[in-house]
Amino acid sequence: MQGSVEPVGHLRQIFPEGDIVAVTDDASLGSVAARSGLVYVPLEGASALPDGSNVVLFLSRHLISKKIRLLLRPHRVLVVPIASFDGSPEAARYTLRMTMLTNYVKASEMAAYWIDGLRSEAKSLVFGPLTPSAEHADATRLVCSLGPSLTVDAWPRAEIGVGDWVSVGSCCELSITKQPSSGDDVFSMDGTVRAAGVLAARDPRCTEEGAARVRRAERLRAKIADLGPISLTLKKNVLVEARAGDDDFTDDLLDVTNPAHGLQALELGIGTNLALLPKVDWRHNSQLNEGAGAMHIGFGEGITGAHMDFIIPESEHHFLP
Repeated sequence: MQGSVEPVGHLRQIFPEGDIVAVTDDASLGSVAARSGLVYVPLEGASALPDGSNVVLFLSRHLISKKIRLLLRPHRVLVVPIASFDGSPEAARYTLRMTMLTNYVKASEMAAYWIDGLRSEAKSLVFGPLTPSAEHADATRLVCSLGPSLTVDAWPRAEIGVGDWVSVGSCCELSITKQPSSGDDVFSMDGTVRAAGVLAARDPRCTEEGAARVRRAERLRAKIADLGPISLTLKKNVLVEARAGDDDFTDDLLDVTNPAHGLQALELGIGTNLALLPKVDWRHNSQLNEGAGAMHIGFGEGITGAHMDFIIPESEHHFLP
């Protein structure tokens, strides 16, 4: 299955046998899924599915909730939380298409490579040239110091079993996160990166104040994305400058991610869905863009303010003892 694309795309790598059901809260998106070879079932009709069904859950209008998780507990579930990013029809169709084009076997192999590398007692990770030089002055070069409390969120295999609830993000990236109050015992970043994409997301636990910041973040994200390449500079894990075009957006990012967090980097994300890269449209606020770049850096936690990800599409990397 690894080398072929069926009408259901590479989703057959996740669900080797049986129908693949698109459960969604958006009838229009369900129709697109049906034309793509999936069996469309509205979210309100999901209780009638036989136990052990293969489900791709496309949520365009609802955030993930305990009620929805309980509804689909007897099944194999790949979760695509579209509404956490952008639930508009265009973004939803794009996310569905990228979900089907993702090569989950290749992504799981890349995840295994990175997990092995991070377990090799590496004390730091360099993205970009190993040593700084004038020749690479305008390129990405980020030094990430890795602490003893580092843990990784990933799904390092393709197939999903009965009872599994797996986010598409876990299939397509390794996410290393820290709390705003954490010190350098998880990670700390220094350097400059050149990003091609920017995302704004909310957590299902988002507060009323946080939701207001997310709305401002969505407008800010669109403005930054329209200006083209983005430059970020970090010192001691704090974003000190963010520029796109001729504009400085540092203060705006501080506002929408919650000023109390002081623009600390809270996520070091490593993309494992690199095979998707030629097909990516960076203008979309879609989670599937996140894992298609070599790495991404996240600010804010999505609860009291937006979670903003900046995606670096290509970069070499080096594990250092």
